[in-house]
Amino acid sequence: MNIHMIHGRLVRDPEFTTGSEPTKDRAKFTVATDRRYGDESDFFDCTIFGKRAQVIDKYFHKGSEIVLSGEGQIRSYEDKNGVKRKAYSIIVSDFDFCGSKSDGSGTKPDGPEPKFEEIDEDVPF
Repeated sequence: MNIHMIHGRLVRDPEFTTGSEPTKDRAKFTVATDRRYGDESDFFDCTIFGKRAQVIDKYFHKGSEIVLSGEGQIRSYEDKNGVKRKAYSIIVSDFDFCGSKSDGSGTKPDGPEPKFEEIDEDVPF
């Protein structure tokens, strides 16, 4: 099983790419996570596709707090000096908002506030 869950903050604004169809839209971003002990952090390159990529682009920015899960991938490549390297990344399948607006989460600074409707019905469970 290859499932990774991380909780951290975006280190820069997401890079959004529009595909030929909405399912091919892509957002790439990096999340920093603190280690449980010590003052070190780990950085994870993340990619998400489709409508979820549009949500990441619209509501997340540098400093936004996020919880995500996805599949880890290791890719091999050769750098400009001919040295073989490996890069680790996460293909995000699910994510969730966390934190508050005051700590950098929520809408982008110039974006509109999200509108949510309240429901006054009894919950069926």
